[in-house]
Amino acid sequence: MDRVIAGFRAQCDGDLMLCPDHGVAYQRDMNAAPIAYDDAYHDHYKALEDSPVAAALNAGRCAMLARHAALESSVLDIGAGCGTFVRTARGWGFDAKGFDVIPKTVAALKEIGAFADDPSAFDAVTFWDSIEHIRKPESVLSKVRMGTIVLAAVPVFGALHAIRESKHYKPGEHLYYFTMPGFVGWMALHGFRLLETSSHETDAGRESIGAFAFRRDLQ
Repeated sequence: MDRVIAGFRAQCDGDLMLCPDHGVAYQRDMNAAPIAYDDAYHDHYKALEDSPVAAALNAGRCAMLARHAALESSVLDIGAGCGTFVRTARGWGFDAKGFDVIPKTVAALKEIGAFADDPSAFDAVTFWDSIEHIRKPESVLSKVRMGTIVLAAVPVFGALHAIRESKHYKPGEHLYYFTMPGFVGWMALHGFRLLETSSHETDAGRESIGAFAFRRDLQ
């Protein structure tokens, strides 16, 4: 699990471990009932690609990126899903590529020359609905070079004890849960300074999703 969160004082709450001092919770057994990131997962998101919500989401995400990175900047989307953001960002003028573990996504990205797996080689890195899925997120965050812009969208919770009441409680898929201050504070401990929060995810019709822009420039 994440090495920073592993050092937090935690209390057991069933299948979750709660870290109330830090606004973070995590799945107690990271190996329990893991979801399959297979081609069916790709197809689920591909079916939503042309919806008005998806169009609004990706427009908001690209606009947020454009506020912090120049057009033609290189961008790596971690957890690219079906690749919608990568293609949209390319349409905006960014040099966007994506990474995923889904075989169908990998093949689709490689077909258009848009697959990459080294965050250190990019001006910006994005985690749209993905960082909470990664068992050891520092394995990616530690590779982001100083000065790089990082954008993320994650579920945010008003209180840790209410996690199971949310549609975003997904055992085996969502391994980490955050309050808004908890996410910002956790990213700071990994060296990322908050630049902006945005409401574009909820404006597009999503429930309790926060969007954040950071720069890696903290020690």
